Amino acid sequence: MLLKKLSAVAVAAFVVAAPLTGCSDDKSSEESIRILAAASLVDVLKPMVAAYTAEHPGAKVQVDTGASSALVQKLKSGAKGDVLVTANQSTMDNAVAAGVAHDPRVVATNRLVIVVPKGNPGKVTDVRFFTVAGNRAVVCAREVPCGAAAEEAIAAIGGTLKPISRATDVRAALASVTSGEADAALVYATDAASAGDRVETIAIPDAPVNHYPASALTDAGKGFVDLLAGPTGQRVFREAGFGQP
Repeated sequence: MLLKKLSAVAVAAFVVAAPLTGCSDDKSSEESIRILAAASLVDVLKPMVAAYTAEHPGAKVQVDTGASSALVQKLKSGAKGDVLVTANQSTMDNAVAAGVAHDPRVVATNRLVIVVPKGNPGKVTDVRFFTVAGNRAVVCAREVPCGAAAEEAIAAIGGTLKPISRATDVRAALASVTSGEADAALVYATDAASAGDRVETIAIPDAPVNHYPASALTDAGKGFVDLLAGPTGQRVFREAGFGQP
């Protein structure tokens, strides 16, 4: 039941986040671009798109967010896009190897943290909570960057993940805690910050660092990648809690 609910949350987030400014076709042009971006970027992309459209009056931008691995699979299956931003390097490397992305640039970094509901009802203290069978702990699916980071964090303490469920993406993992269905989840620091006072955050010593590479898939997407990597984009990333490349 929990897994079904988490999947529903992820789909809803994808649908709501998709058309920020109403572009609905897949054709690439200087006036219409489509961005495929990791779910953890859903909030930060709003000011990025605003900055881009301010610099390109009349431009229309469609943003599709979801699990990085799912976005790459879409491209492999023939979906069109102008920009791809993933939440880790290995997923982008997969896209490059498949010929659907090229010349990526790292534009930001992020770190894994533990989020718990306000008051910490599960009495979570560290990542060992995620290694105990029966604890109401949620992590991302293995193929998703936040899931890969979770595996790395637990391997560092010599443990094995034993979550009650694996979420489709990081926002679905976060939703399991904000909805009260889990006592803890492993998410990125920026996602934890987006939940405000609905959650408490527990730092993970020596947490793995995720790098966010961006690739312009078409000439039309180069301007947006330049914005992400430039002074305006870096300021927006920094204000949202992302680390610098």
